[in-house]
Amino acid sequence: MTRSLSFPRLLQLFAALGVTALLLVMLAPPARAATGADGFTGSPVSPEGPADVTSRSATGKLAESDPDVLARTDAARTTVMVKVDVDPVAAYAGGIEGFAATSPAVTGRDLGDSDVTAYTAYVQERLDAAFAEIQASVPGAELVSRYVMAYGGLSIILPANRAKDVAGIEGVAAVQENALHTRTAAAPEETPAPEETATPEETPAPEQTTAPEETPAPEETAAPEETPAPEETAAPEETPAPEEPQGPVTYDTNGIDNDGSTFVGADAVWPSLGGRDKAGVGVIVGVIDTGIWPEHPMLVDNGIPAPEGGPWACEFGGGAEGAGDDFSCNDKLIGAYAFLDTYQRVAPERAGAVDFCGADVCSARDSDGHGTHTATTAAGSAVDSSVVLGVDHGPISGIAPGASIIAYRALGPAGGYTADLVEAVEQTILDGVDVINYSISGSASVYTDAVGLAFLDAYAAGIAVHASAGNSGPGASTANHAGPWLTTVAASTLDRAFTTTLELSSTDGGTLTKSGATVTQGVTDAPVVRADAVPGYTGGVRCEQPFADGSLTGTVVVCERGGNGRVAKGYNAFLGDAAGMILYNPTTQETNTDNHFLPTIHLEGPNDEVLAFLTRPGVTASWGPGMASRAPGDVMASFSSRGPIGEFLKPDVTGPGIQVLAGHTPEPSGPDSGPAGQYYQAIAGTSMSSPHAAGVAALVIAARPDFTPGQVKSALMTSSLQDVVNADGSPAGVFDRGAGSIRADRAVAPLLTISESADRFVASAADPLGRVDLNIPSIYVDPMPGAIETKRTVTNVSGKSQTFRVSDEATGGLRVTVFPSRFTIAPGKSKTLSVIIDGLESDEGWQQGEITLTPTRGGSDVVIPLAANVREAEVSLAQSCEPESIRRGSSTTCTVSATNFLPVEVPATINVAAHPFLNVRNVTAPAKRQFLGAKWSGTLSPALAPSIDAVGPDDGTHPAGGYLSLASMGIAPVATLGDEAIVNYTVPSFSYGGEVYSRIGIVSNGYVVVGGGTSADVSYQSTGIPDPTVPNNVLAPYWTDLNPEEGGAVRVGSLSDGVNSYLVVEWEDVPTYSGNATNTFQLWLTLGATEGQWFAYGDAPVSDAATTAVTGAENRNGTSGVIADAPTADSVYAVTTSPPTAGGTVSFDYSATGVLRGSWDIWATLTSPQLRATPAEQTTVTVR
Repeated sequence: MTRSLSFPRLLQLFAALGVTALLLVMLAPPARAATGADGFTGSPVSPEGPADVTSRSATGKLAESDPDVLARTDAARTTVMVKVDVDPVAAYAGGIEGFAATSPAVTGRDLGDSDVTAYTAYVQERLDAAFAEIQASVPGAELVSRYVMAYGGLSIILPANRAKDVAGIEGVAAVQENALHTRTAAAPEETPAPEETATPEETPAPEQTTAPEETPAPEETAAPEETPAPEETAAPEETPAPEEPQGPVTYDTNGIDNDGSTFVGADAVWPSLGGRDKAGVGVIVGVIDTGIWPEHPMLVDNGIPAPEGGPWACEFGGGAEGAGDDFSCNDKLIGAYAFLDTYQRVAPERAGAVDFCGADVCSARDSDGHGTHTATTAAGSAVDSSVVLGVDHGPISGIAPGASIIAYRALGPAGGYTADLVEAVEQTILDGVDVINYSISGSASVYTDAVGLAFLDAYAAGIAVHASAGNSGPGASTANHAGPWLTTVAASTLDRAFTTTLELSSTDGGTLTKSGATVTQGVTDAPVVRADAVPGYTGGVRCEQPFADGSLTGTVVVCERGGNGRVAKGYNAFLGDAAGMILYNPTTQETNTDNHFLPTIHLEGPNDEVLAFLTRPGVTASWGPGMASRAPGDVMASFSSRGPIGEFLKPDVTGPGIQVLAGHTPEPSGPDSGPAGQYYQAIAGTSMSSPHAAGVAALVIAARPDFTPGQVKSALMTSSLQDVVNADGSPAGVFDRGAGSIRADRAVAPLLTISESADRFVASAADPLGRVDLNIPSIYVDPMPGAIETKRTVTNVSGKSQTFRVSDEATGGLRVTVFPSRFTIAPGKSKTLSVIIDGLESDEGWQQGEITLTPTRGGSDVVIPLAANVREAEVSLAQSCEPESIRRGSSTTCTVSATNFLPVEVPATINVAAHPFLNVRNVTAPAKRQFLGAKWSGTLSPALAPSIDAVGPDDGTHPAGGYLSLASMGIAPVATLGDEAIVNYTVPSFSYGGEVYSRIGIVSNGYVVVGGGTSADVSYQSTGIPDPTVPNNVLAPYWTDLNPEEGGAVRVGSLSDGVNSYLVVEWEDVPTYSGNATNTFQLWLTLGATEGQWFAYGDAPVSDAATTAVTGAENRNGTSGVIADAPTADSVYAVTTSPPTAGGTVSFDYSATGVLRGSWDIWATLTSPQLRATPAEQTTVTVR
């Protein structure tokens, strides 16, 4: 629905908007749970550590330390990323005396002049100096890599518990995780059982799941014994082993798009860019992945010229034993690198010869197939034939077949480490690539992720980065890659699926047919047997173990999905000489077209009819080879990860990620990638959608080489199509599909672009609440307690004057208004639009919509997606008028009030703006009258702290009824606190005293500090409860001089009883400092909105001989607290509180006199630098 606001209403709102937003603390989910006694499940909670260093460089200010890295207390040697307080060469915008700017985004020049040489030497000196300081502080620290061009930092090896010490070194901006990242294809080797909440891999076309057609048996059925038992049937000759395929099966595709190029509009663009084989010439696509198979037919040079730049490395073979064959790169595959040094150094199992790695060097050759698939999807040369498992699916092409490719192998068999991935990003900058595809997992917290920060440097160097959103959908907040400087791509369907039809027949005359998915060859009249009916087989219905040689000869085995991988099931059946496999989903879970070792059909669930039919006598199965068929396009994949995440709207766009047919490696290192000898595969995942976007970006750059990376992203987003649906047919929202589904023919010819500079992204470190105003082609507001004004600047890139009409739509009553609502913009000029998002009458929670700029002279619409999280303000505002209906000339009396519920002072201004036909007078103090209204400015004092009402014996409210050992839940000690120590933890949110927290500090001496603490909060002797002296906000099960360093264990876990979740802190057998006793007790906190806190005890606690033990609780400023009686063995105490008392309040009255008859609005708005959005109240007065 299109909404608009009346002009007077907008005038009133405009006067109040443009202030800063409230911060939202993002909470991390608990780790995987273990089941224990009493129906509870438990999981460990990872601690954080202190990091309090002020950075001077722009990128240093943007980076944040990873709290989990700083919280490590073990001494295991580990690799970490260290962001040094220096801007890398690609991002340096100037400002240091004697060194000119080097960032191409600032200079407009390539990274190759004398200024770059001088500043490079400066960065190297800073990195060396930082490492020298690290070595002085942490003897034995080892340097792994320096990052000069991107990131501006180091990777080092050191004891894990010394990472926090590195964070405190002058010149270190942040310490971050060297995480292991994985590819984002829907991996066939990682398919959980349905009851384990499987993540489906694709959204099937509806015709893949047609209802089974069953023919009832005739009255005279054949005897069952006339059908030989499956295990007694010889293998039919027409079912070959995969390594000896028959000649390929061919079929007429009838114009169906096999490769996605027609669906995304790429083939419509090719003629204007020199034709199919030349489309994208001169553009370099860098693919960071598992490597590449250089001899692949889609990497043949079809006569394209070499792009500018080079020379580039071509790291294949090189004579190293185990590194595979040599290869000379060409004008299509112009370069290839292997970045696996860190992987080979720290991975639990090194890559070997089967992975094309020698003792000292790895080849860029692909032993997985993932990298070859993504590279050929984005920019593979066109081929006339694509044979998969003996079936020729005809011609296919990459999206930008004329572009050149550089492959960066940074993933080993288990994944890729941050240290190697950042090195690969650095090399893309040095190599001058135009586009990066990154089909690899990532972080939802971009400022703690070294790869995400390196991508910002690539953006500054002029590279458009595209990354997969992830395969953890369809749940909310599951997406990766939160950075606004890269394009995060979700996955949806093509308008093509590879299908066939299963035909089951029984000797009783009955038949049943059902459509399924496959790219393999078919089977004809083969006997069928369920896996669990095979004599002596122990792998169950899921085919989880290899079948005995010859046990399935000539038969089709039926396997249930779940447990082990899909391809592994078929491999197990292949080992038993099966003729084929029917893979069925027990529930609705989507289907896949894996490269199986034997003919396989995958059936969508449920399959009750199929399983029932298999109980009939003499069942045989037939199905033909998988062939392309029409299917609904732009259907979101259920596995595609969703938003919201971070501080920006994600994902950005969606693209084809289902049954994507592209390249493969013919020499996979293991059976999970299917049989050897295959050069093509049709697989699924956001790994497949991201290279579609990267390929479209390459075409955009070929058409518009003057575009910045921000303009390329804008072109993809603003030109996208919004007619995308979820698997259930409901419209997909912005957290599903982003702006929409990409279309190359629209993206290469945008009328307007909306883009931001790299230096503004970096500068946003100093104004995190103002990041909503960054000039990106989406709008994201969280939280929004009232209304907000933001701006977007559009630039006319069409080459001629354009006029646009503005429309908008939003959900849940959210109102969106854009000024001007119609505008004309000259070629090459820019126009700033003011956007008001008004949630005053909206439903609470996330609301979403979009702004559409429609050109009056034709061309594609410009679409800007938006989302706002509407919720109550923490500084409340109220306005009422009595009476609300008056006669002309008479008055109503209105009251305005505001109350601060924040625990800090809030400077604020209240503006009252009345309609001109209401005359405001008689404004009472402390406000003053102003034109058409009233105004108050002042400071609201903080809310008063909550009170502690009681600490005493529990009356049966404790979730477990008493002490419950965390060790019994499988929770290991996460820290051995030294004497007089505190460790802080970031935890899921909980309420204490009516206030919400997500941080807690655990002190060795038997108490915690709610909200976290420092060394100043550590005391072996209670300072008194209540007492304003620190520590405050204390929950103390047994505060005495304890010494966990000498024995016992401290455990921290998140427990769940299936309904509620709890944070539990346990001191188990911890001795007193004097060593004369040990103590076992726990603190329980209810997680979520409901408040609850308890102390539970094992044996009767015993105080240290030199101190007096205290059991009690205190509020946040030490003004309220209760000390309880000494606890006894097996006792439970409950802590009860009252919420805080509201802080500063202001109230004033005014009268409004009716001037003309009608219904007129009065608006009251509150602005404050503590608030990004504006609380507002609308009152309507009717004048009779």
